[in-house]
Amino acid sequence: MKLADAISLYMQVIHANGCKGDSIHGVLSLFAKYVSRDRELTSISPSEVRAFLDGNRPLSHYWHRKHSALMGFFRFALARSLVPAIPLPSRTPRCYQDYQPYVYSEDDVDRLIAALDGARATPIEARTLRVLVLLLYGTGLRLGEALHLCLADVDLSQQLLTVRDTKFYKTRWVPIGTHLVQILHEYIVAVHTSLSVERRDDTPLFTRRDGGRPTASGVRRAFARLRSKAGVRRNDGARYQPRLHDMRATFAVHRLIIWYQQGADVQRLLPLLSTYLGHASIAATQIYLPMSPELLVEASIRLAHYVALEKQS
Repeated sequence: MKLADAISLYMQVIHANGCKGDSIHGVLSLFAKYVSRDRELTSISPSEVRAFLDGNRPLSHYWHRKHSALMGFFRFALARSLVPAIPLPSRTPRCYQDYQPYVYSEDDVDRLIAALDGARATPIEARTLRVLVLLLYGTGLRLGEALHLCLADVDLSQQLLTVRDTKFYKTRWVPIGTHLVQILHEYIVAVHTSLSVERRDDTPLFTRRDGGRPTASGVRRAFARLRSKAGVRRNDGARYQPRLHDMRATFAVHRLIIWYQQGADVQRLLPLLSTYLGHASIAATQIYLPMSPELLVEASIRLAHYVALEKQS
């Protein structure tokens, strides 16, 4: 079987299992381009696979992402007797570049918003970037989820967003606060001025200057420039500077801190946070919960409280 046909078959199985698999498909497409889409699976050698994995850049987590995608694909092919063996290296290099999510402070967000004043013109208007940043900060949505919102998905009267066909082909409702409702209302009035005119359900909430829907890569570039202008950077020696995706970790950590401060049963509420974020499991949510100083303090206070109760009993 040719490589392109095998990839198509594999992705059908991925989709049938309820996963979009965009990152997997991206890696497999690059691999097909590297060795040729028309290659017979059995003709692909381990040395070619290793060369694709190594690339021409320093070792990073992307090596392991490529390895994971190819391993799943070739296991699928081996189980169906499409290849005689898996042409991947048996040992994988250890990567020491573990990325720790950055938790934005309220001051960080204030500086980001303030830096939008006088920002140079880009395809993404300052007001659009402002609302996007505040929406991600206030809801923990994935960037792709926010960019795919349509006007029909925003119910300001019910303070509810409908997030459709997310990472695992699921649709969920995301409640939003009064302040965010006001921000979205003002943005819709300013950008979609003809509110009295009937709108199509698929009219994008967020638009570029040319009327099109912003791309994730374009928003990330605009945010990187904004972060640099605002002087928001990490000083913990990490290789990577704060990303827009870290707003998701920020939302999760801040929610935990609030629950700790309220004396809530965090273990019982954690599945609710996982559902709100659109995760398939609690384990996926834990990735976004680094031990920030504030979270560590609150956890320590809770532990001290339980220890005191134990001593009294």
